[in-house]
Amino acid sequence: MTEYADWQAPTPSRGLVIMLPGAAYTCQMPLLHFAALVAISHGWDVREVDWTPAENWGTEQIGLELAAAIGDHEGPVRVVGKSLGTLAAPYAAEHRIDAVWLTPLVKMPAVARAIADHPGRQLLIAGTDDTDTWDSGIAAALSAEVLEIAGADHGLRVADPVRTAEIHVEATRAIDGWFGGAR
Repeated sequence: MTEYADWQAPTPSRGLVIMLPGAAYTCQMPLLHFAALVAISHGWDVREVDWTPAENWGTEQIGLELAAAIGDHEGPVRVVGKSLGTLAAPYAAEHRIDAVWLTPLVKMPAVARAIADHPGRQLLIAGTDDTDTWDSGIAAALSAEVLEIAGADHGLRVADPVRTAEIHVEATRAIDGWFGGAR
């Protein structure tokens, strides 16, 4: 069952940002939590998705989850997806929804193709030690801004907790810059 938590921007809203978690990375975990705070600081309302994905969820199911989270919202929409949530890339491309993709699954052809074909703004953030899902060469060929962090794993972590916190600050700054440049 999918549930939502909504955060309202303190100023007149610029639109709605949907936060799509990973399989085991919730919206309350640092990368998505800070991304939500950034979106709110830029005047966007935020809808956090909380789901229990099945093993067979793919781009179609995640696209349906994104569509359901958007619901009947009629204004601008952005999406921030982490790992499994990046399977929404085909839906985002088809519906021209600008996106931030955290540790995107670029080794999956459907995800890479959707990011490449997306006509809008996208930001990809990943670490070089995330070798199961990230490929620097694939990412460089896509039509997106890229922040690649040396030595970071799929959680954008390294062995040193202080450096991990610094990496999360880098990611948050990149997301802030991306929202600051949003059309």
